[in-house]
Amino acid sequence: MQSLSHAQTQEPFVDAARAGSFLTMSPKTVLKLARKGDLPAHPIGHGVRRMWRFRLSELAVWVGGTEVKLGSDQGRIQERKSFS
Repeated sequence: MQSLSHAQTQEPFVDAARAGSFLTMSPKTVLKLARKGDLPAHPIGHGVRRMWRFRLSELAVWVGGTEVKLGSDQGRIQERKSFS
């Protein structure tokens, strides 16, 4: 098990609204990703209505490690190229 660095243990937790602001997404999306386990998050409580808290440093690492995937915009890019 890794030990936590002093800086990380001193970093405060933030709520979904602050995490969403940092990630430029809605708090609802942040919570959805947290519940799915796709976003680093810390659940508080054991019941159905858990509170989720986040560390901005963990979110920054997560953003840096996520791959950019081509979505539906790829078709538009190729379509534009055909008109050039």
